Amino acid sequence: MSYILTTAAAAATAGEQASGPLGFGAALEMMLWLAVVIGVILLCAWGFRRLNGTVLTTASAIRVRSVISVGNRERIALLEVGNKQILVGLCPGQISTLHVFEEHVLPPLHDAEKGQAVAAGDFASKLQSLINRDQRQ
Repeated sequence: MSYILTTAAAAATAGEQASGPLGFGAALEMMLWLAVVIGVILLCAWGFRRLNGTVLTTASAIRVRSVISVGNRERIALLEVGNKQILVGLCPGQISTLHVFEEHVLPPLHDAEKGQAVAAGDFASKLQSLINRDQRQ
């Protein structure tokens, strides 16, 4: 009889441990998933910073033709305003004109390319243009 009572008490104790609020295994699994979620967030932030140099093209008078990073927060950009191309330095809180080109450094966008650039606002075409740009370099 005492064997049955001991077995019943052990089963009840094991059931209480399994249904406890948070065991070591569950806490470890939760910490691993938390690390995965934080890693995905950091990866997305890194990707956003990496692609931040590519400015979405819009139908406006000013177009960003090229951007290059020269420091953590400093960039040099080639802008096209009408028929002129202007090289500007971009720093936090300051924009400086470096040079105004008399001749085009990059060929001007034709009307068909302008329409295509505006229509190409989706992610796939921007990704393809980035891949093509990296292959050319």
